[in-house]
Amino acid sequence: MRDPRQYAEHQRNDPLSDEQRREHPYDFVSLPENRAQGSPTGHDKYPPDRLTGRLTLIYEILTPLHVGSGVFETAAQCGLAGGDQPVRGITRRLGLPVLPGSSWKGAVRARFEAVTRSRLGVATRPSNVDAVKLPQVLRPDRGGKVRIEIHDPRLETLRPPDVRTRLQELSPADALFGAMGYRGRVHPSEGVIEGESPPERPLSVPPLESPAAHRLAKPGAAHRVRDGVEITEVEGRKFYYDGPLLEGRVKPGEEGPACEAIDAVPARSRITIDVHLEALTEAELGALLVSAGHGEAVGVVRFGGYKPAGLGKVKLMEITGELHRGCTLRRWRRSEPETFDPARAVQTAHDTGLIDASALAELHAVTTRTRP
Repeated sequence: MRDPRQYAEHQRNDPLSDEQRREHPYDFVSLPENRAQGSPTGHDKYPPDRLTGRLTLIYEILTPLHVGSGVFETAAQCGLAGGDQPVRGITRRLGLPVLPGSSWKGAVRARFEAVTRSRLGVATRPSNVDAVKLPQVLRPDRGGKVRIEIHDPRLETLRPPDVRTRLQELSPADALFGAMGYRGRVHPSEGVIEGESPPERPLSVPPLESPAAHRLAKPGAAHRVRDGVEITEVEGRKFYYDGPLLEGRVKPGEEGPACEAIDAVPARSRITIDVHLEALTEAELGALLVSAGHGEAVGVVRFGGYKPAGLGKVKLMEITGELHRGCTLRRWRRSEPETFDPARAVQTAHDTGLIDASALAELHAVTTRTRP
């Protein structure tokens, strides 16, 4: 997490001040110095000591949920008041809102990576930024776009694997969720959403803006170079604060707040999602449950878009499962299901060191910290 003392030493704004938490509502879970090793297995067999089967997770939606369809619709097409007003649509099947399995998997994997010292699932190069958005000390003499380069040696260790990566070099997240050249062992279905009646009008939210790339740097780790800005040490993995819903953002020089209209699933609805598992160790199962939101002091789980505006907050209400040791296609030879004990699985994940306690504490602290 960001250290306010380092920011003060380098004459940067206190990241925990009300103003900074409001303008930049996120913090970071520290990157590990060394990545952990995963527990991959071949897909041609199911080892008798591993768990295979299905989990059913039920979430309560605490704040409106927006999983974008990628297209604009009119308010009328979304069943909302507003006529021809353009509205960002949500993902639906047969006219009903759903949570795509990929949305669940992406959110849970990001948390799993953070708490298990795993590789990064995605490594994107920072985009060029306008010179006027940089602090004066990093701003080049010329205007226009400025190139940002990151040269943190830890990122080389944590970069995503590729098809040449050997199984024993996969990190816990790669071994469970998959990597280039290795199919994952967690397969979520589409989440069914039921409950509250849809809203009458579109929801107003502030437009999304990507954080400036230089804010990834630790204090003193961003330097102006001849052709851009170089970052030698990043803060870590980014997660958003908790806080009230935002309806717009006031920009300097503009009258009134900037906002846009979206369709959304209302709070108090419920999501039911089945997750099929293949050959998981009990420790992997425990870390997966924590990452999905099970237990105390595990932080806030959010799905969908507009997380900086407070959307997508959910709470895991119920877990059921039918898991077998090993697996066979012949039902009459299949073993009896395991007694499903989430607490035992989570404890195993801690006892074996798969869950990094300090990283989990940081994740909880960041995602439960409030912004004004």
